[in-house]
Amino acid sequence: MQISKFWKERTANKVLLSVIIAWIVVAIIFAFYDLAISETLYNAASPVAQYVQYFGEIPGILFGLFALFTLGTNLEFNGKKHTKIFFIAEIAISVFLIYYVLNLILNYFQINFNYISFAGVPVFLGIVLVSLVGFHIFETKLSEFQKRKYLFAKVSVMTFVVAAFIVEVLKILWGRVRFRDLTAGFTNFTSWYLPQGITGGHSFPSGHAYLAWILIPLFLLFINKKGIGKWLVMGITIIYGFFISIERIIAGAHYASDVLFSAGIVIITFLIIYKAHFPEKENSPTGKGKKGKKKK
Repeated sequence: MQISKFWKERTANKVLLSVIIAWIVVAIIFAFYDLAISETLYNAASPVAQYVQYFGEIPGILFGLFALFTLGTNLEFNGKKHTKIFFIAEIAISVFLIYYVLNLILNYFQINFNYISFAGVPVFLGIVLVSLVGFHIFETKLSEFQKRKYLFAKVSVMTFVVAAFIVEVLKILWGRVRFRDLTAGFTNFTSWYLPQGITGGHSFPSGHAYLAWILIPLFLLFINKKGIGKWLVMGITIIYGFFISIERIIAGAHYASDVLFSAGIVIITFLIIYKAHFPEKENSPTGKGKKGKKKK
C-alpha cells in the first residue's frame, strides 16, 4: 500500500505514521545525547524518584487487572473446556499482578516476607481469594457495565500482554547497564542501538515507563461521549507517562532512549491493535454489542 493512500484512509493511520516518524527522529537524537541527558538529570537523592521506584508501576498494574477482569467476564467460547482454561489463566495472571503489587509495598517498607513459609501460605491463598472475589464482582455486580466496555478491554489486554512481552524480551537480550551502575568514567556505557546480549543489565527498555504509558487505552472508555472527557483522560495519561519517564531518568535507572522505546512500543502496539479491531468508524469501543455493525 502506498504511504499517501495509507495516510488518507483513517485518522488512526495518520497518528500511527506520525508517532513512528517522531519516534525515529527522537531515537536518533538520543543516540548522541543519551549519556549527557542522564548526567544532567541524575539525582540519586530525589525523594520523588524514589517514590516512583516503588509505586510508579502500580497504576499500570491496576489498569491491567481492570481490563483483564472486564474481558474475562464477557468472553464467549464454543465449549466449557476453553472457558475453564481462560478462567484459570485469568486467575493466574491476576494473582501474579496482585502479588507483584504487594511485593512493591513490602519492599518500600523494607519488609522481607517469605511466601513459602507457615505465614506465607495463608497470605498467598489470600491473594488468590482476592482475585476470585474480583472476578465474581465483575461477573455479577458490574455485568451490565462490562458489556458496554468489552471492546475497550479486548484492545487493552492485547496491548498490555504484547507490549509487556516485547519489553521483557528486549530487557533480557539487550543487556544495557543502567546509568547508576556505570563504572567510573562511564567506560561501560553503550548506546541504545548496540545490544550487548545477556549480561544481567536491564536498562533497555524501561518497565516503569511501559506501565505508565499502558494507561493510554483508557480514553477508549469515553471515545463516543460528548464533552472533553476523552481529551482530559488522554491528556492526563500522557502527562503521567512523561512524568514517570523523566523520574526514571532522574533516578539513574534508565536513559532517555530507554523510556522512549517503552513509550513507542506501547503506543505503536496499541494503535496497530486498535486499527485491527476498529476498522470502521461505526465500530465503537463503548457500544452495547461485542461486535461493531456497519450501518447500511
